Amino acid sequence: MRLLPFALALAPLFPPLALLAPLFLGHLRRLSPWALGLLGVYALSVLLPALGAPEPLAFPLALGRVLYVLGLVGAGVALYAGSSSPTQALKPLGYGLFLLYITAFVATYFTFGDQAVQQRLMHPFHSPVGLGFMGAMGVLLAVYLRYPWPFRLLLGLLGGAVLLLSASRGGMLALLLGGAGGLLFRGRGLWALGLAGLVLFAASTLDTPISERFFQAHLSGREGLWLRAYEVYQAHPWTGVGPYVLGDYLKGTLFGECFLFPLLEARGLTCPEGLRPLGGFWSFAHNHLLQALGESGVGGAVGLLLLVGGFLAAAWGEGLLLSLLVAFVAMGMTDNPFSVPSPFRGEIFFLLGGLALARGGVQMVPRALALAGAVALLWSLPFLYLATRPPTPPPSLAYLAFPKEGVGFLRLVGAQGYRVQVWLCQKDCQRVGWEWRGDEPMYFPLPQDLPKGEYRLRVLLLSQHRLALKPRYVLEKEVRR
Repeated sequence: MRLLPFALALAPLFPPLALLAPLFLGHLRRLSPWALGLLGVYALSVLLPALGAPEPLAFPLALGRVLYVLGLVGAGVALYAGSSSPTQALKPLGYGLFLLYITAFVATYFTFGDQAVQQRLMHPFHSPVGLGFMGAMGVLLAVYLRYPWPFRLLLGLLGGAVLLLSASRGGMLALLLGGAGGLLFRGRGLWALGLAGLVLFAASTLDTPISERFFQAHLSGREGLWLRAYEVYQAHPWTGVGPYVLGDYLKGTLFGECFLFPLLEARGLTCPEGLRPLGGFWSFAHNHLLQALGESGVGGAVGLLLLVGGFLAAAWGEGLLLSLLVAFVAMGMTDNPFSVPSPFRGEIFFLLGGLALARGGVQMVPRALALAGAVALLWSLPFLYLATRPPTPPPSLAYLAFPKEGVGFLRLVGAQGYRVQVWLCQKDCQRVGWEWRGDEPMYFPLPQDLPKGEYRLRVLLLSQHRLALKPRYVLEKEVRR
């Protein structure tokens, strides 16, 4: 038990340490009956749909996820038992994040050399988006925890620099809403918001494509993932397809069928052939509500919302815990920050949940239900705009050429004012080309390694309005290669 704080400090650099989490399942016995009931509801919401899911691996994977998540919650309970307060329990994490930031700067410099200033800050096992979120987390820890003042200042400044140089809009959203959550209890949220404003001011003064990302409204291809995940949910509304195997339906939609972390690929390391069949395991819907719906149907989504609402209700009144949990929830609107296992990012969310539940307190069911509803609303915000838009006349297909190899050609009539994407689909989908204006001809190269067979050519038309996140029309054509 005494080694647990050291493990928390080391885990950001050695994520496999988190795989020991199931050893802490026994600590769940310290929780109150309502907290145990909450965890039981979540476990059933993952396991029961998996029994009827179409993928054969759904149930064993669901069981593995439940044991891992509950073990992480148990580790949070153990951390609470060994410290005087939840804030003191989290102190070692700041030291681990500090080491993570240093390795990110070193790895980025050794990869890009003098060109590093023109690249997003990266890490060998974090994407720039995830790294930026870890930077936001360091800022919150520096604001709330009483480290020695030189380290506290350094942690806050380095966390802000990591957020700035990774250009993570999701990380900035997390810091803004997490800081705002701290204001509910006259905590130090104002300091966090001030540092977020400082990062945005610095981004506005830097004349680089990296800093400009903070002020861009494009979705970087997320709308295609959202549409695909929603289609999987429509096909399996009550069971989903199973935890983790949803990625088999999403892979190729945004990146290739198998991809590594950007820094590794920048160094010329590509996904080995042996890992390609498993590429879906790290493909996500980039929205926690859609992820839960696609994996475990309506029941799984409700169970996840109740768990998150319960964590927030249990953390109510504790500034740092609530701020960190709100930061995770905020980023869950456009990413999957607490999908686990991860490079010790999502694991922190469930550790925080264990710390919150261990605080005990009176019956919190009404508050948990209210906060679960608020989380559902937040995660649904990207899609609410769509329900208010009046329909426009559908465009029509004027011409389509789909050769056996080389470049295809597509032309639409009545598609002025739309953005157009072209996808090739079987079980999963992959985008060909990138994006065109609807009033121009579209030439798309066919993938060189495309197997022969029947495909669905999907033409997605999206509104030019920056808030229209779902294709307004989908034109499909059966093609053969």
